[in-house]
Amino acid sequence: MSSKVASNKDASLTEDSVSDLSSDGVEAEGVDQTENSGADANIDTEPEPATEAGVMKQAFGFIKNHLKVGADMTKLPIPATFVQPISFLTAIQQQSAIFSHLLTSAPYIKEDDQRFLQVLKYHLTWPKMYFPKNPLNPILGEYYECQVQHTDEKSQEPIQDDITHFTAEQISHHPPISCFNFYNDKHKIKFDSKQQITPVFKGKCIRVNMDVKTCITLEREGGVTESYFNDKFTEGYLRLLRWKFEFTGKYSFVCPETGYSAVINFKDKPIIGGKWHDLQITVSKGTEPIYDIHGTHVDILTITNLKDKTSSVFINYNTLRSEIATEEPFEQLKDNTSQKVWKGVAEGFAKKDSRKAGLEKQKIEDIQRKKAKANLAKDPNFVHKPHFFAHIPNLPADCVKPDYIFKKPETSTPNLSKVESSAKIENSIPVDSSIPQTAN
Repeated sequence: MSSKVASNKDASLTEDSVSDLSSDGVEAEGVDQTENSGADANIDTEPEPATEAGVMKQAFGFIKNHLKVGADMTKLPIPATFVQPISFLTAIQQQSAIFSHLLTSAPYIKEDDQRFLQVLKYHLTWPKMYFPKNPLNPILGEYYECQVQHTDEKSQEPIQDDITHFTAEQISHHPPISCFNFYNDKHKIKFDSKQQITPVFKGKCIRVNMDVKTCITLEREGGVTESYFNDKFTEGYLRLLRWKFEFTGKYSFVCPETGYSAVINFKDKPIIGGKWHDLQITVSKGTEPIYDIHGTHVDILTITNLKDKTSSVFINYNTLRSEIATEEPFEQLKDNTSQKVWKGVAEGFAKKDSRKAGLEKQKIEDIQRKKAKANLAKDPNFVHKPHFFAHIPNLPADCVKPDYIFKKPETSTPNLSKVESSAKIENSIPVDSSIPQTAN
C-alpha cells in the first residue's frame, strides 16, 4: 500500500501562497552564522507586556530588529514575551502523557476499523501539544522522564500495574532534534517519535517546518503486532498581520497490517471566506473510503459513516479527558534532566525577572559551547551518542518511521514518586488557541 499523498490542487489564494510569492528561494538569507553572533545565547529581556497591543508591539519590534526573509529562527534570540520557561522535551511529553489513556484500550478492540479509529483518535491529540509560548530549546544530552498511573474513568481509582512510562532526550542541538518514547507493559503498547521543528521567517508569516516521524506499535492477543505511522507532517504558519496561527498540509496515517489509512488534511484558510483550523480526514480500507471526519482541531470533530450516513462526535477537544503525569522529586533528579537544567531560567520567569532568565539561559549555553569545543579538541570526529535512544542504521532513504528507537531497560522501570509534574503549560498570551513550540 502506497503511503504517498496526492498534492493539494486547491488553487484558493491563501496568505502563505501570497507570502511565498515574494520569499521563495531565500531560505539561507538573514541568518548570522558566526559563532559569536549571540543568536542562540540570549533571551530578549524587555519587560513582558501585559496587553495584546503590547504583545503585538514587541512582536513587530522583534521582527524589525532581528529578522530578514528566510531567517532560520532557531539561531535567533526569542523575546521573553514568547518564551515558556519549560523545556521542549517536557512540553511535548507532558501533553503526550495526559492523553495516553486513549491508547490503552486499542489492543483489545477486535474490529480492525474501530481499532484504527481509536489509535487515530490518540494521534489527533497532537494539535493540543502546541502552545501559545515557545518552550526552551533543550541542550544536547538533556532528558526528561515522567509517568502516568492510569485510573478508572468512573471511580478515579488507580488501576493495578497500569503505568505508562515516558522518556525524551535531545540527541542534537543544531539542528535541534528530539526523540520521544513511551510504553505500557500491561497493554503492550509503545510510541516512538523523532522531531525537528524549524521556524523560518517568510515576510508576512513565520512558517514552521515540522519534520515529525512517529510510530505507534500495538501487540494484540496471540502476539499479533501492528504499527501505525505518518508518512510526513503538516507545516505551521503564524499569520503576522492577523496574529493567527494555523496548521496547513496533507499527510497519511497508515496501518500496513490491516490496510486501513487516513488522509489528514489541515486546510489553509483563504484570505476571503473559509474558516480557521478546518480539518478534513478520510479513512479508507485499501482504496475504498469508509469514514469522513471533519470539523476543527480546536473544537469538535464529527465522524460520518459513508455507507449508512450516520454521524457522531469523534473528538470533543473541549472535554477531552486527561490524566496526571508524575515525576521524581526534584532532589533525586540528575543534573542533565530538564527540570534541573532550566531551574534558574524558570525561577527568573516566576519572579517576572526576564533579565535574570536571560542571563541564566546564556550561562547554560556558554557551558554547552565550552563542552562542545572540548569534545572536538579531544576528537575532531566526535559525535554525540544518545543515552536512551539507539540509531537504526541502513534504513531505506524513503523510510517514514523514526530512525532512532528507545533502548528499553532490561529490568522494569521503577515507578516514579507520586510528585505531580511542576511543569505548567501557560495559556495566557492573547493569541490564537494553538501556536507551535519552536526551538529558540
